[in-house]
Amino acid sequence: MKIDNRLGFLAAFFIISLYLAAFTLPVSAGAVAVDSTPKQEIERLVNQVLDILKDPRYKGDAHREERRQKLRSLVNQIFDLNDISKRVLGRYNRRFTKEQFKEFKELFSKLLEKIYLTKIEHYSNEKVIFEEEKMLSSTKAAVPTKIIKNDQEIPVEYRLVKKNGKWTGYDVVIEGVSLVKNYRSQFYEILHNKKPEELLKIMRKKVQNLPQ
Repeated sequence: MKIDNRLGFLAAFFIISLYLAAFTLPVSAGAVAVDSTPKQEIERLVNQVLDILKDPRYKGDAHREERRQKLRSLVNQIFDLNDISKRVLGRYNRRFTKEQFKEFKELFSKLLEKIYLTKIEHYSNEKVIFEEEKMLSSTKAAVPTKIIKNDQEIPVEYRLVKKNGKWTGYDVVIEGVSLVKNYRSQFYEILHNKKPEELLKIMRKKVQNLPQ
């Protein structure tokens, strides 16, 4: 199974959210109150993450765990790993037992964390511009942003859904590439001919072989 690394830092904020949500607050606690608009919540969250990355008190290897703990306390507030895991598995989700799905979520989040955690920590003063949200339907919204780096503008769109009166993130689209669809296509290639246990074996090995 290949993992697409081309999205780099731009994907890192979203990716690390998936990992952190898996091991901190339950899904219901990860939702965002609807009193605020989707744009306001995304802007608040991204700015708080960037504040931590800029803060000299948390820079360097000596402060790695403290820095990561503060990031964990923020990014688990909006993304729903349970929903995202179902989306990346798509129609094959029904093949997984409850236990297999639970392990899939844990392995998927660990895999993403090992690949992308250091990328978000390599933030180098990129500027983020938040644009007005777009309502995709009565219950879905997209929040377009732009990452400005070296006079280059890179579009990043956060997508949220309103569930039980709360806004939760379910995808991010970077330069037209949906992270959920990107990983779904990789999992589909495996699950088309293999059973869920075979995918889990591949993921276990991948996680084990990635550098710490």
